[in-house]
Amino acid sequence: MSGVRVRLLAAGRGRRAGGPKAWGPYGGKTMLEAQVGFLATVTAPENVDIAIQAEWLERCRALSSRVNWVAADPEGTALSSLQALLAASPRSRGFVIHVDMPVFDLRVWKALEASEGDAVPVHEGRRGHPVLLGPETWEEVARLDPATGRLDEFLRRRSVAEVAVNTDVIFANLNEPAK
Repeated sequence: MSGVRVRLLAAGRGRRAGGPKAWGPYGGKTMLEAQVGFLATVTAPENVDIAIQAEWLERCRALSSRVNWVAADPEGTALSSLQALLAASPRSRGFVIHVDMPVFDLRVWKALEASEGDAVPVHEGRRGHPVLLGPETWEEVARLDPATGRLDEFLRRRSVAEVAVNTDVIFANLNEPAK
């Protein structure tokens, strides 16, 4: 999948999780390290945009100097982090996912990319992650109110291709306390 962008939201403080989910453990690495490693199989690191807290910039650049690390307000909403990524990168067709959603099955990503327009994966009638959106949709997302808007609610009101996948990994969401 060359050229497709991935926007990863990882700037949160993780209050409910007991600390930032980006630095929580996952498979002998941090969740952020695991995501960066997997995303390198999805697209080139230069096409990966990750919202992080500004004070993490040096630590994150040590993980990968090729990823586009974007400072976002850790007190802000997920939508405000996404909008920070949109302001700092081309609004080309791309995926969006949260750091605590380890959808590490390349078949899901490829199935979405093969679809036309905006797309979400579906398994047994339920939508999951990641979401793939086109340039026109990103323009609309950039105009949403970051204080009250939510990407999931925005997408429920739109016509989005539902791509059937044969795995429940699309529902993965790790909300465990950081150790």
